[in-house]
Amino acid sequence: MSTIIGHTKQRKELCELAQTDKLPSALIFSGLNGIGKNLVARELARQLLCDVRGESPQGGCGTCRSCRLFETGTHPDIHNLQFGGEEGATVDDVRTTLEKMSLKPFMGGKKIAIFNDADEISIVGANTILKSLEEPRPDTYFILVLSNPSRLPTTILSRCQRFFFDRLTADEIREIIALKGIKEISEALTLLADGSAASLDSLQAQSEMWEDVRNVVERAWMGDQPCIARAAQEWGAAKTQLKERLAFLRTTIRQRLLATRTDPNAVAVWGVALQNALDAEYLTLERHVNPTLVILKTLQSCDNSLASTYRITPRSRPSLGEMLLDGR
Repeated sequence: MSTIIGHTKQRKELCELAQTDKLPSALIFSGLNGIGKNLVARELARQLLCDVRGESPQGGCGTCRSCRLFETGTHPDIHNLQFGGEEGATVDDVRTTLEKMSLKPFMGGKKIAIFNDADEISIVGANTILKSLEEPRPDTYFILVLSNPSRLPTTILSRCQRFFFDRLTADEIREIIALKGIKEISEALTLLADGSAASLDSLQAQSEMWEDVRNVVERAWMGDQPCIARAAQEWGAAKTQLKERLAFLRTTIRQRLLATRTDPNAVAVWGVALQNALDAEYLTLERHVNPTLVILKTLQSCDNSLASTYRITPRSRPSLGEMLLDGR
């Protein structure tokens, strides 16, 4: 049984609804990717299928036949579909699952379908699911796990009870890091994770990149123009690492802002730089603006000597996009 970190309030509410037989037949679990929504969905499913009748414990008893089958992945009354990724579930997969859900439970209890990355489902797939949500069989449950509810049709949203899951706290990320047995750069990973455990393994492998970004931002704060220019050139040319490096840049600047929030001059600089870092991700990744130029302007805005300018005219400060257009 996987250890679940965080989401105590949501898990308690779901457990009580299951124990009192008041759980809605259609649920949406939404929130940032990599925070444990699917683990909570599986915990709820295990409780619903547990052979302990009445007030079954959260996550099931763990010892009955149903719980053992669940853990081995062979329980006949739980169905999982993954919609994200290159090999995501098709409409035919949806139809097959719904046919199985329309049958009586094999073990005489309940039937559950968990749809992961449900916001990636096609319109045809969503319409196929809709009727099952409108007219669910008794003791049949659908759990849609997703990041962006707005990508689902309103007809689906209106038939599901929604549970929102917050991003993980820094302490919860540290706890997950400890469970994974990661000892090196654990604090750096906590900062970079930014509330999600989805990328911890890949972030660990990119520790050198993280240190490089931190060092360049520090040099930018001190006004080291040659260092800034060199970093912008190197980072902009490394296209395969651009997305990760920009994320590291944003996170580094955000942490500097939080760490210096009692210093008005520092707050002025890091506040501007953070907005520029956010704009940089959009401009380079979505609008395909020259990454070297965007990174250069973002790093230049980290210079502490600009604090007085930022504090005097914060409202008139041009956006990063405007700076790129007029050559400033």
